[in-house]
Amino acid sequence: MVIGVGRLCIKLKGREAGRRCVVVDIIDENFVIVDGDIRRRRCNIKHLEPLPVVLNIKPGASTEEVVKEMLKNKIPISYWKLRRENLLTQEIINIYKS
Repeated sequence: MVIGVGRLCIKLKGREAGRRCVVVDIIDENFVIVDGDIRRRRCNIKHLEPLPVVLNIKPGASTEEVVKEMLKNKIPISYWKLRRENLLTQEIINIYKS
């Protein structure tokens, strides 16, 4: 599967292994920027397992845009991510509860 902007992936290595993330930007043929249920960071594509889901986000999307899109597509996000990034707005809480 091709890794592109908006592709939902699972991290395979590191402290965030097993968590879902979304490719936000492509740095080069080996590295991408990921965000989602993890901290926004650079990641080697060899450490990602792409899933067949592609979210509708633009390159370089903010953490808030990524989280909203993941919640709209019923992809779970941990509460600590929402709290740490100060994303607990009423709109996101309503999406999170539904």
